[in-house]
Amino acid sequence: MTAETAWAPVRAKLAEAADYWVCTVRPDGRPHAVPVWAVWWRGAVVFSTVGFSVKVANLRHQPKATVHLGDAQEVVVLDGDAAEVTAPDELAEIGALFDTKYAGGVVNTYDLVASRASGMAIFAVRANLVRHWRSDDMFRSQRFTFEADGRPVLTESAGVPDFPAPDAAADEATV
Repeated sequence: MTAETAWAPVRAKLAEAADYWVCTVRPDGRPHAVPVWAVWWRGAVVFSTVGFSVKVANLRHQPKATVHLGDAQEVVVLDGDAAEVTAPDELAEIGALFDTKYAGGVVNTYDLVASRASGMAIFAVRANLVRHWRSDDMFRSQRFTFEADGRPVLTESAGVPDFPAPDAAADEATV
């Protein structure tokens, strides 16, 4: 199976999901996780939020996030770099995706240009690493990283958990 073939259904899950969990880190190191609506746009999960929210403060301080879907039966977890989207033409394009996905095609429901002018923030979390597995075969996982041009690179585990190798020092500490 090619990386492109394996990536297509995972990318579709990211595009089609209704709900997403965005996980960020506060400046003091405490995690923060909240559900959002989002769209898939140019290799990134994009969401809008109130400009003074905790996640905005966190992302402006540390522009990294983990985004995962709510399905625990077929897990998709994306780690990436977050960037605020500010260009009016990009905001209009993203708003149209929101309209199609969440408003049944009603025009101008998601006017992200006006929303941004009113204090909303729009963030795109570009995928650096995406992990995927199913609960019925949780020790077989797929791990996607991405070339500079966005092409996926696939690593699959088969029959062994997709966890980092244990650290010898950590093993000694638990004995």
